[in-house]
Amino acid sequence: MDRELEIKVLNIDIEQMEEKLKEKGAEFLGVEIQKNHTFAPQNSKEFSNGYLRIREKSLDGKKDEIELTFKESVDNKDKIRVNNEYTTRIDSISNMVKILEEIGLTERYVGDKKRISYKYKEQRFDIDIWSKEVYPNPYMEIEFTNVNLMEEILDEFEIDRKNVTSESINELIEKRK
Repeated sequence: MDRELEIKVLNIDIEQMEEKLKEKGAEFLGVEIQKNHTFAPQNSKEFSNGYLRIREKSLDGKKDEIELTFKESVDNKDKIRVNNEYTTRIDSISNMVKILEEIGLTERYVGDKKRISYKYKEQRFDIDIWSKEVYPNPYMEIEFTNVNLMEEILDEFEIDRKNVTSESINELIEKRK
């Protein structure tokens, strides 16, 4: 299990944010292309405490392993989301989808995402651009190793607090409906 502390910064200008990161000397980690399959119980839009996804990805054009992850929300206060992630590798998306359907889950959506990643002050910055039909607006996730750095980094990047949210992608998608 991995624990993550994250926020999303909405209403970003991609080029402007990348320029700020580069100016500050952030380390470029690469560009990831993802296909995310998200699942929910058949009679519900979501799990009560998180979500389940299959993610296939490539980093800088090289295919990576396929992952099945349950992302459990354990805390959501002060605009920061705390998640436990339970991840395992799988080798067949179609077989895993069949297994999940057999135990009462349904595929909620499949979405493509481009992720541009940087590391600055040991914190991870991911600029996420989803396929328009899933979520049309780019945003940036910041994963913190130290929650005490949040205010410092938001100030340093001149991020307006009204654009900061702890909502998951599923919550953002639902809000748009």
